[in-house]
Amino acid sequence: MTEFQQTFATVGIHLGISLILALFFLLISKTEKPYLLVVYTFFFLLTILVLYLPNLPFLENLNYNWQGKFLTFVLALAFVYFLPYLTKEQAGFTFKIDPSVWVPLIILLVISIAYNIYESGLSGGDSTKEYLLFELTLPGLSEETVFRGVLLGLLNLVYVARKKILGAYFGWGALILCVLFGVGHAVYFDENQQVQFYFQGFIVTFILGVFMTYLREKGKSIVPALIFHNLFNASLSIIRLFL
Repeated sequence: MTEFQQTFATVGIHLGISLILALFFLLISKTEKPYLLVVYTFFFLLTILVLYLPNLPFLENLNYNWQGKFLTFVLALAFVYFLPYLTKEQAGFTFKIDPSVWVPLIILLVISIAYNIYESGLSGGDSTKEYLLFELTLPGLSEETVFRGVLLGLLNLVYVARKKILGAYFGWGALILCVLFGVGHAVYFDENQQVQFYFQGFIVTFILGVFMTYLREKGKSIVPALIFHNLFNASLSIIRLFL
């Protein structure tokens, strides 16, 4: 199995699990605009396609996917600003942030970094300047605009029934999104055409997805989730700089 085939099969699993959950909740919950699940599917597939485009020649020597992450960020912005499906507010593309989100952001970030230190320690890993700059910028910009921005925004329009939990509204769309985020970091096809499932990776990224979804919904903006995402990713490298 080639790398392209592995990627294609892996994405198929991720999207398949997400759509099975989406169709299940269509049957048991109050929904509106179910056709947006088609838009959701096409946007997700287009995002993956853009993410894995061959790098431009001047980027080939870089160790991280700067091009793919940047292009998916641009794609999410273009979707919201030039297509009629979501408003900026529905996608969380706003700097009007509910100030009550900052204390939970700090608490959740401290808890998450403490777990990361406990699990991974402070030795090893990439401490290069490129890694630190990359983790402080593009993963959050890309994944939060796509996941907690466009995809969650679309799902919230489909599954309209939501409950307030600790000051943030959660619905079935949030659950689907968190499962997709966990699956996306834990399930893959290997070169032997076998499906691999990293259970601990799923649990950790699912919980992180819940944290970031909570911050996005409580703050009514993707900005708190974006800050959490990038600081968590870069936390070990930042700490090592001072040791």
